Amino acid sequence: MTASSRRRKLERRARRALAELRFFGRALRTLRGPALGLFLSWALGTVIEHTWGAPPGGQAPSWELAAFQSWAMLLGEIGAELPADPVGQAVLYVLPVLGVFFVAEGVLKLGFTVFRKEQNLEAWVRTLAESSRGHIVLVGLGTVGFRVLEELLLLDEQVFVVERDGGSEFVPLARQRGVEVLIGDARADHVLRALNVGKARAVVIATDDDLANLEIAMDVREARADVPIVMRLFDQRLAQKVRGSLGVQVSLSTSRVAAPLFAAAALDRRVVGTHRVGDQVLLVFELPVSTSLAGHNISAVHRRHGFAVVAMRRGEAGWTPGPGPDERLAVGDQLQLLVPAAHLDAARRLAGDPSP
Repeated sequence: MTASSRRRKLERRARRALAELRFFGRALRTLRGPALGLFLSWALGTVIEHTWGAPPGGQAPSWELAAFQSWAMLLGEIGAELPADPVGQAVLYVLPVLGVFFVAEGVLKLGFTVFRKEQNLEAWVRTLAESSRGHIVLVGLGTVGFRVLEELLLLDEQVFVVERDGGSEFVPLARQRGVEVLIGDARADHVLRALNVGKARAVVIATDDDLANLEIAMDVREARADVPIVMRLFDQRLAQKVRGSLGVQVSLSTSRVAAPLFAAAALDRRVVGTHRVGDQVLLVFELPVSTSLAGHNISAVHRRHGFAVVAMRRGEAGWTPGPGPDERLAVGDQLQLLVPAAHLDAARRLAGDPSP
């Protein structure tokens, strides 16, 4: 783990601790009702004690004593002599019950609010988001949205998710990964405010509804004019218009992104990815190192064949991105090359395929 990653984790922990304190402070507001009930019961008990609380043959207690006795009765302490008046007697029975009721109500409300955040999810997510800076807001947790979430988590980003369907199979999976998921419609103003879009690093809109995505993008843009927005759209013409009119930095047509990969994969199973630069499609081509390449270094592949090597795998080890130019190749190694689609046949010949 790098120093930067450790620093980011420490910052997140500190912000989460701050959010916990804020959430507890807000949870204390749930005590307002029980506290008001206690106060009114105490005030009424004080008046009744002072007016009708005289014992047989005695005098009514002073205001100070009546207030003390009323408070003691609310807490279950009954030490005063039984008043002669029935009204004063009734207070001895009623105030302890009221005291138990209001105290229990306050404890239960506070406990359910603080220790069962899932019952107060929007309040908790809002509080945590308010304490966050540079987070990613992801709208939509379908198949595409969940894959985007996985990639962002691999990049060690803090992500807040909005999903309209609380029954989505991906909601519990996201929460198992420690992601805060807010169930609601992102088109509602309070939902975006709850996620502190104004302090977000970027907003990713990945629902399968083009019109909903456009509406959400416009709401985000109203909330903050300069936040980067990545939006999923099915209609490529619409995506191009949105890029200019809404100031959306990236508007991706699903069909435009997926089509080159589908087409290339149909032609050759060694094509494992695509990248588009303008109108040019670049293919990620997996190449096993043959005897013709063995002994050469990485730079020679680019110099002789014009293909950039983006990753290398040796033996059973995993892929190493960006291998050094002086790395020597051996038979059995595997490379991932960035190949222009028009030069796919050249990559095949390098792999040892016969000429078409």
